[in-house]
Amino acid sequence: MISIKNLHKSYTDSSAKQTVFENASYEFNSHGVYSVVGSSGSGKTTLLNLISGLDVFDKGSIEINGKNLDTLSIEAKSALRKVDFGFGYQFHYLLENLTIHENCIAACHGQDNSHIASILNKLGIDHIKNKFPSKVSGGEKQRASIARALAKQPKILILDEPTGNLDQENSLIVQNFLLNYASENKSLVIYATHDIAFAKRADKSLNIVERSILEK
Repeated sequence: MISIKNLHKSYTDSSAKQTVFENASYEFNSHGVYSVVGSSGSGKTTLLNLISGLDVFDKGSIEINGKNLDTLSIEAKSALRKVDFGFGYQFHYLLENLTIHENCIAACHGQDNSHIASILNKLGIDHIKNKFPSKVSGGEKQRASIARALAKQPKILILDEPTGNLDQENSLIVQNFLLNYASENKSLVIYATHDIAFAKRADKSLNIVERSILEK
C-alpha cells in the first residue's frame, strides 16, 4: 500500500514559488491499476517521482508498505526502488551498448530472467531482442523500455506516459499487456497519461487539480 498524507510540495526559482501539492492525501491499494491525469504542469510526473523517492516533499508523509520515505536515507530509498519498483518513461533511457534483451536482463539484478522472452513476445518485440536501441524504431524503443521495467516483475510499476510515442495499434498492445500484468501478478500499476481513453481503463483514475489528488 502507498499512503500519502497532508502532502506539500513546491518549487522555488529566482523569480517565483510554484506550489504543486498542498495538503494532498490519497491511499493506493496494494494492487490494482491507477491512472493519473491532469493539465500540463499540474504535477503528474512530480507525484510519480515523490512516490518513488526520486524527489523530496516539503511537508506531510508518504509511506510505502509501512516505510516512511521521509525517514529513509538516500541509500535506503535506492534499495527500496531496486527491490519493489519498476519504471517506464516516455523517453526510453535504454543502454545503447546493450541489446534489447540484454537491457532487460540487466534490470533483473541477477534474479531469474527466464520470463523475459514471454514479455518481449507479448509486447510484440521479440523479433528485435538482439538488436541495439539505435537500430530499432521509436515505438519499439518505447515498448522495450516497458519490457525492461517489467523484467524483474516489480511489486509497484510506475509509468510516465507509457504510450506517448506509440501509434494506436501498439498503444492498445501495451495497454492490454499492462492491465493483464497487474491482474495476473497482483501488482500495483500507476501511470500518468494524457490519453483519456487509456486513463478510463484503469481501476481508478486520479485527477490532479488545484494542488490536490482527487479520485474521478
